Amino acid sequence: MKYMAYEDADLSLKSAGDLSALAAKKVLVLGATGMVGSVLSYALAKAGAYVSAAGRNAKLLTERFDDAQIKTIEIFDVTNPVIIRQAMTSDSFDFIVDCAAPADPKAAMQDPVEVLRDNFFGLDNVLSVLAEDVKAAERRGRKPETPVVLFVSSNAVYGQGEEGAACEKCAGVIDFTCPFAAYAVAKGASEALAAAYSRQFGLDVRVARPGIIYGPEFIPGDTRPFAVVLSEAASGKDLLLPEGMGSVKADVTYVSDCVAGLLTILARGEKGCYNISNNEAEIDLATALKDVAKEAGVEVKEGSCCTNKCSDGSCCGGSSCSDGSCCGGSSSDGSCCGKEKGECKFPRLTRLNCDKLQKLGWEPKIGPEDGIGLSLKALKK
Repeated sequence: MKYMAYEDADLSLKSAGDLSALAAKKVLVLGATGMVGSVLSYALAKAGAYVSAAGRNAKLLTERFDDAQIKTIEIFDVTNPVIIRQAMTSDSFDFIVDCAAPADPKAAMQDPVEVLRDNFFGLDNVLSVLAEDVKAAERRGRKPETPVVLFVSSNAVYGQGEEGAACEKCAGVIDFTCPFAAYAVAKGASEALAAAYSRQFGLDVRVARPGIIYGPEFIPGDTRPFAVVLSEAASGKDLLLPEGMGSVKADVTYVSDCVAGLLTILARGEKGCYNISNNEAEIDLATALKDVAKEAGVEVKEGSCCTNKCSDGSCCGGSSCSDGSCCGGSSSDGSCCGKEKGECKFPRLTRLNCDKLQKLGWEPKIGPEDGIGLSLKALKK
């Protein structure tokens, strides 16, 4: 675990530009045991920041951060305001990054309440503590000093949109009846909460909207498509290409480039939203599976259409959960497509316009072929 995050943290620093604003700063990372959170924690430490990595799994915290430069804090419930307050007041932080929420499709299917609560109430607990600090400072006639908060959202908030890359002001349609909608709704509601606190209390809250992120640091059991494919290929299993899905295209971003975007937002960004996606790395599913298979020395086999089913028996194009049920569509836009005229219909995954972040100097470096190679190399160690 440590090796993967440590090496990818080095790569992220090469894509982030000037990070002098983070040197000697104190940063709290919530959800630090996840793929993005773990790499971000190491990258911040390498950039000279003092990092406190928080997560709900003590064993994972130990495995990922057995390094004296990173302090670990066990937070078993981000929806508990007392626990969050204790973590936030354990030190005087300059930055707080919130990426503490389930991201795999299986969680959205089996426990959508937790997905909603962890995102919304977890962020609310963080911002309410800072709002109280602002009110206390104003009562004393002092200028409030609060840390910058970065909420890691998702491109799922764009839902189903029109063709073309979505900018930060674009809006799409979210199907609230889709099983995976809980994730998209949770992220959107949390973004609205962040904007409200920012307006009412003057807090510096920034939002990152990553697209499809992949890498080797996923938690075992993660049901996101790339996690499943990479873990199976690394273990020598042949890969399945569902009929009708080969032409599905999406922009994919290696974890180090995503973390570089987060670092850029922290170091040189301001209030507001930022898309994070490697627009030069669009790849179709068939090509992605073939690249993974070639690198891992396994084969790609075609499967029947509609192997994965929604609860009503329709085809959704999602990933299969370990129990064989449908995970509710892709992790990118959370849509559930169904059948039309006897054929499978799979939506184009939302592309992101990242001009706003690129103007700050962020530039992704890792393409799909290199990212797949790095992932499999790390997973086979």
